[in-house]
Amino acid sequence: MNSIYLEHNPFTVESTFLVNGTEPAPGCKLSSYKEARLQLWVESLFSEIQALLNGETQLEVEFKGVESDFMDVQDAATKARESGMEISLRWQPVRATEDRLDEINALMEEAKLNPQFNDYIVNNEQVRNDFREAFNNDFNVYVVATMSSGKSTLINAMLGQDLLPAANEATTATIAQIIDDKTTGANFTARRFSSAGEEESLPEINVDTLKEWNQLPDTQEIELRGNIVAMQPRDHVRLVLTDTPGPNNSQDADHELKTMGFIKDSRRNPLILYVLNGTQLGTNDDKNLLGLVAETMQKGGKQSKDRFIFVVNKMDAFDPENGENVGAALQRVKTYLESNGIRNPQVYPVSAHLTRLLRKHPDSLTRKERGDVNTLTDLFLEEPTMNFPEYMPLTSRVRRSLEERGFTNVLKRSGLPAVEVMIDEYIDKYNVPTRLNRAYAALHRAIGLGMKETQLAEQLKKDEKELVLINDEITLLQERHKKGLNTEAYKEQLRREGKGLPAFIAERFTQEDMKFRRLLKELSNEISAQGEVDVNRAKIELENAERKLTFASNDLIGNFEIAFSDGQQHIKDELQKEYLKFIAEIFGEARTLALPLLQGLKESMQDMSLNLSLNDRDVKTKEERYNGREVSDSNWYNPFSWGRKRTEYDYRTVEYVDMNETWKEKRTIIESEFNDFRASALKKFESDKDKLVKNYLAFIEREFNEKFEALIGAMQEQLNNKEVREQTIAEAREQQRWIIDFKAKLDNTLAI
Repeated sequence: MNSIYLEHNPFTVESTFLVNGTEPAPGCKLSSYKEARLQLWVESLFSEIQALLNGETQLEVEFKGVESDFMDVQDAATKARESGMEISLRWQPVRATEDRLDEINALMEEAKLNPQFNDYIVNNEQVRNDFREAFNNDFNVYVVATMSSGKSTLINAMLGQDLLPAANEATTATIAQIIDDKTTGANFTARRFSSAGEEESLPEINVDTLKEWNQLPDTQEIELRGNIVAMQPRDHVRLVLTDTPGPNNSQDADHELKTMGFIKDSRRNPLILYVLNGTQLGTNDDKNLLGLVAETMQKGGKQSKDRFIFVVNKMDAFDPENGENVGAALQRVKTYLESNGIRNPQVYPVSAHLTRLLRKHPDSLTRKERGDVNTLTDLFLEEPTMNFPEYMPLTSRVRRSLEERGFTNVLKRSGLPAVEVMIDEYIDKYNVPTRLNRAYAALHRAIGLGMKETQLAEQLKKDEKELVLINDEITLLQERHKKGLNTEAYKEQLRREGKGLPAFIAERFTQEDMKFRRLLKELSNEISAQGEVDVNRAKIELENAERKLTFASNDLIGNFEIAFSDGQQHIKDELQKEYLKFIAEIFGEARTLALPLLQGLKESMQDMSLNLSLNDRDVKTKEERYNGREVSDSNWYNPFSWGRKRTEYDYRTVEYVDMNETWKEKRTIIESEFNDFRASALKKFESDKDKLVKNYLAFIEREFNEKFEALIGAMQEQLNNKEVREQTIAEAREQQRWIIDFKAKLDNTLAI
């Protein structure tokens, strides 16, 4: 039996591998996993070990790490066993992640008690922003679906009351953000934000008022705050559930962009509940959205897959007594998802309707709802195939939690509670460790930068002769500083160097350009090949093309925004290097430079026109034969014509559209718009880069000069006044002791 030891630290993203007590050779595939997140390589772990051991199949594995990572190793081991391997697996637990967050929070409060550190936080906006981001406990779950999936019913089931309007027509036209607040009792407060920036608030909201708000044309977003009963109380996480409008059901074109942005957000990795109608698959809107999901899922390991939960709703519509098979229906869903690029999809059948009815207060049920509760309860308890969690790929941890929460059998079988427990598991696995890392990094950076004066104070521990030399050096540095900033050459050099488009941005522009033109070519081939068609057919074809191009355009905008955000960070990093180089002779480490964010591109992008509606000049007329019939063509005077027949037609004028000719004109317009859009985007990027360089130069001339002179003045006073110098040295030594002790406690929060 081969012995395997695996240790993974999700906070520092470091792994240790021992195979029969020995580390794998540096060139081995396992060695390349040492500094990668476990979810990126765990699915291939056991095949790599087997290859390393020349096909050996018997393994005794010990894993040290957090429970959520162990669950992934356990799942990988189960699949390896299915391929014939014999694996014994043991888990060595480590401190829970949420306990570590408690430690970080306590250290933050301790650090604020240090006067020097606290002054640094108070006077540094960038550091305050870092802390706000690091200690923000919001976790986003976005509910995405197309029409008639029962999305509003599902959200109401999670809320435990009928708050969102639900009907057989589209009901969500705005983005509704629901914030979990366990302090509000059974009521939900609400705020409505208009497109003009106005706000309307209500201390208590009901479904009728919410429906009115939703139908107001100027409603931009609705925020609800109350107890989401589906989620367990947590000290470090606040759930923010967002109900997104369907792609063809929005009052604002920007909403589809936002929904696509939620899906593509690889920085925060929010959880996406993609709700499908189990009884009706295959709309064009689904195809577009699922294509985007498939592309996103393929970009990054297990987390990219885990953050998409495909919830198959309305499964209570299947009746096994009538020969309707739940398993077969789910297989159709999987096949449908695979046909849209979702590899090995994991689907989760639910009856949101049943969950909602079971969670509503009995006194609020209508007569019909009481009948539905009784009928569905009998069906789900009596029919073995209606136990939905049995169809779900749940981890043992989720199954254990599902049992521990005390749900009734029928509520468990409805499926949605299992999905809700999975949300908790995702939070534990990904969100909490990420937040711990952010908090650690912000605190560690602030301690290091905020305490740099203690390093400078070490220079004061010199004899008088050396102090005179230091004084001379300070004078020299002052002269260098003035000479450097008083020349226009430095500023002009920065402006010149700041004008080049980063290579990776240019490459992304090229890729997006090719992707859009490829779609345009495909549409051209499809439409032009149709030749002459009737007006109704032409309208349908052009509407479909417009939908595809609109979705592709929004995808393009989203990808450009991501590219520009990355480009912004690149420029900031380059200016930071320039800043460090500029002051390297004065400071050992520079503080984080606070630069403004680049402006978004939406104002220039939204002008791109994709209106493919038919114009009057596209409709032409032609003579068309119809009502063909055979008539006699014989003449009494011509015996050879007797019995001869001919076909006779009526004639009418019909409207038609030459698709080839019409599309040529429209394609020219689209290409022209796209080229203008691309050019304006590049121009905007250049403009924003120039602004960034300008802001940097303003920072150098304003804030840096002031801080430089203040520090130099303080140093000279300490050098020239022995009493002040000795006091400064004593304070620095005390601060150094505090820093060393504090950093040790801080580092311990990430240790396993």
